[in-house]
Amino acid sequence: MAGIGFAINKVVREKRLTSKPRAFAYASIVTVAPLLLGELVLLTVFILSNLAKVTITDRNLIVAIITYGLLGSLLINGFVSLVISRYLSDKIYSRDIRHVLTSYWGSQFFTLAIGGSLYGVFLLFSHLGWLYGILAWLLFCELLLSWNVINYLTIIKDYWGIFRAFLVTIVTTLVMSVIFLFIHLPVVIASLAGIIFGYASFFILATNLLYQQFPNKLDYHHMFDFLNGFDDYWELAVIGLCTQLGLLGHIVVIWFSQIGQQVRGFFYIAPYYDLTVFIASLTMLATTVCFIVSMEVDFFNTYRKYYLSFTNGATLQEIKKAERDMTDSLRKGLGRTVWVQLMVTLLAISVGTTILNALPLGFNTTMNGYFRILCVAYAVYGMANVVTLSTIYFGNLSGSYRASIAFALTSILATVASLYTNSLFYGFGFLVATMLYFVMAWLNLEKISSNLTYQILGRQPLIYREKDGVFHHLASFLNQKMLALTRKGNYEK
Repeated sequence: MAGIGFAINKVVREKRLTSKPRAFAYASIVTVAPLLLGELVLLTVFILSNLAKVTITDRNLIVAIITYGLLGSLLINGFVSLVISRYLSDKIYSRDIRHVLTSYWGSQFFTLAIGGSLYGVFLLFSHLGWLYGILAWLLFCELLLSWNVINYLTIIKDYWGIFRAFLVTIVTTLVMSVIFLFIHLPVVIASLAGIIFGYASFFILATNLLYQQFPNKLDYHHMFDFLNGFDDYWELAVIGLCTQLGLLGHIVVIWFSQIGQQVRGFFYIAPYYDLTVFIASLTMLATTVCFIVSMEVDFFNTYRKYYLSFTNGATLQEIKKAERDMTDSLRKGLGRTVWVQLMVTLLAISVGTTILNALPLGFNTTMNGYFRILCVAYAVYGMANVVTLSTIYFGNLSGSYRASIAFALTSILATVASLYTNSLFYGFGFLVATMLYFVMAWLNLEKISSNLTYQILGRQPLIYREKDGVFHHLASFLNQKMLALTRKGNYEK
C-alpha cells in the first residue's frame, strides 16, 4: 500500500469531526474493496448462473476460469507490488510526482509482458479450447491491470471515486452478462465476457482518477525507472511473491486432493474448500484496516520524530526517549490490532457459521469445519502480516525475507502432508504455516526493537553505492528503446 499512510495522515491532520471516520472509510475502500470486488464478481456470476439454470458443468468451468485468473494475477502482482509501493513512497516523500503516471504505464507494460506471456503459455497446453482460452487470457490480463492500478490508487485521496469505480465494475458485469445471455450467447461465454467488460470499466475509471491527480505529461526516458527497485530492494519482491505463494499454494494443492474435481484439461477446483477460503479470507481484513489507520497515523508520528532526532542534533537522552515513545506506540498499536482481529474471528466462528448455513450457498458440516479452521488461520496470518510490515518500517528486510520463504514452503508442504490424512483436516497445513510465519515475524521484530540504534546506524553502509544489477541495465535499455520509439513516431508524423 504505497502512499496510503501519507494520504491518511493528511486526512487526520485536518482535525475535523469526520477525520477519523473518513480515514477508516478510505483505508477500508482501498484495502477491502479489491478482495471484495473479486468475490462479489464471483457471487454475481454464481447468482446469474442459478437464475439462468446453468448446468453444474458450465458453472464449474466459469468458476475455475475466474479462480485461475484471480490466483495467477495475484501471484504476479505479489512479485511487483511491494517494489512499486516502495518506489511510489520514495517519490511522495521527496515530493517528486512528475513521473508517477510515466511509471504507471511502464509497470503496466512490464507486468503484462511477464504475466501475459506465462499465462498464455499455460493456456496453450491447458486443453481449455481456443475460445475459452482467449477469454481466460483477456480476463487474466485485465486482472493484472486492475491489481496494478490499485497499487497506484493508494496514493490518492479520492475514495469516493475509487468506490464508484468498484461499484460500476459490479453493475457493468451484471448488465453485460444479462445482455449477452439475452442475445442467446452460450452461458460460459456470456458470463466471462460480462466480467471482462466489468474489469475493463474499472481499469478505465481508475486510470482516469490517476490522470486527474498527477501531471499528464509522460517522460518516456523514465518509464521503467521503477525496475531499479528490483536490484535495490530485491528482498521486497521475494517477500511479496512468497507471501502470495503461501496464501494461494494451499488452495492449489487441495484441488488435487480427494475433494478436488477436474473441470477441463488442467483446470481443477475444490468447491467445498474454495468457497470457504474466499469467505474466511474476509475476516483478516479487519486487521489490515485497523493496522493502516492506527499504525500509519499514531506510530508514524513517533517514528518520524525518532528519525528526525538523529538529524536535528538531539542529545542521547532525547534519542532514547524518542525510541521508547516509538516502541511503546508500536506495541500499543499491535495490541489494539490483535484484539480487533480476535473479536472478528470469534464472531465469524460463532455467528458466521449460522448465517452461512442460512444462506443458499450449500454449506454443510464439512464446510463449517473448514470455515472454522481457515478463520483461525487467516486471523493468525493477518497478525503475522502486520508484524512483518512493522519490521519493514525499520529497513531490515532479511528477517522478513526468511520468514516469507518459510511461510510459502510450509504452507505448500504441510498441505501436501495433510492430503494423507482425513479430508476433515484440510486447512490445518495452512494454519501451521501461518503460526510459523507469525512466530518468525514476531521474533524478528523483537530482535530489531531490542537493539534499535544499531539497526538504524550500525547496519548502514559508510558509503552508499547504488546497485548496478540486471534490472538497472534492463530499465536503462527499455527507457532508451521507448524514447527511440516515441521519437521515431513523432518524426514520421
